[in-house]
Amino acid sequence: MKKTILTTSLVLLALTIGAQAAELPFLPKPAGQAVAINGKTYYKQLSQAKQSAKSASGISARTSGAVALNRGDVVQSPKQWAPATVSGTVLVQLASPQDEAAIARDHGLTVRFRTQSVVVYDSPAQTELLGLQQRLAADKRVKKVQLELASNENQPQ
Repeated sequence: MKKTILTTSLVLLALTIGAQAAELPFLPKPAGQAVAINGKTYYKQLSQAKQSAKSASGISARTSGAVALNRGDVVQSPKQWAPATVSGTVLVQLASPQDEAAIARDHGLTVRFRTQSVVVYDSPAQTELLGLQQRLAADKRVKKVQLELASNENQPQ
């Protein structure tokens, strides 16, 4: 009896891990432009007006090339049920805490919150966030940078 329970538990664990590692077949495939955010692929959903214009011109909704990412854009991962909204918040791990104000000034950011090792910045409304992330990552005062995505399942702290 104990062997059966242990075997069943191991099989369920293996199935769970396998399902999380692969794209889940029962999740709907997200549509839109593929964009890499924080090292993961998401699909930026196009507004209804843009989708109608692209459909009328015969251009596919899944296009490649440079994608602009701004606050309020809706993105979805193939492994998530619900889409997420790009918040415009940037989490930055600094090489030195003394650089907090200089980073904010140099990149046009506002400090929202800070911990000992991470500063949470708000970006201006019209900032193109992928470009900002690249500029921050190239800044020698920055160790790591990550864009925040908010969804009903994962509210920003």
